[in-house]
Amino acid sequence: MKEWVAVGLAGMAGAVSRTAISHTFGHDGVFPYATLAVNLSGAFVLCSLIAAAPFKQPWRAAVHTGFLGSFTTFSALSEELGGMLADGRWGPSFLYAVLSAGGGLLSGLAGLWVGSGRGKS
Repeated sequence: MKEWVAVGLAGMAGAVSRTAISHTFGHDGVFPYATLAVNLSGAFVLCSLIAAAPFKQPWRAAVHTGFLGSFTTFSALSEELGGMLADGRWGPSFLYAVLSAGGGLLSGLAGLWVGSGRGKS
């Protein structure tokens, strides 16, 4: 039960953080910069934490699943990409899909590299 409460509270904090970033950076109606930034940074941070393993349960679940799981958002990516495609904005849609998938993978790999200590000089 303690883990569920920790995940729930951290999830609330992650969702509020994502909403604040979305409101701060907004959406210019052309390209969803805020969602892209949140998803790429979330992939980097999550993979850094996985590699560094600084947390034990229930904190790991709270931070990984709760905070970062609600901070990043595949549903918003899907909704925004679907809207762009429905509007016939093929170029920005393709760019968003490639940056989201490819950038997410590269951000995650960079996070694993940094979190494992290989990024130290």
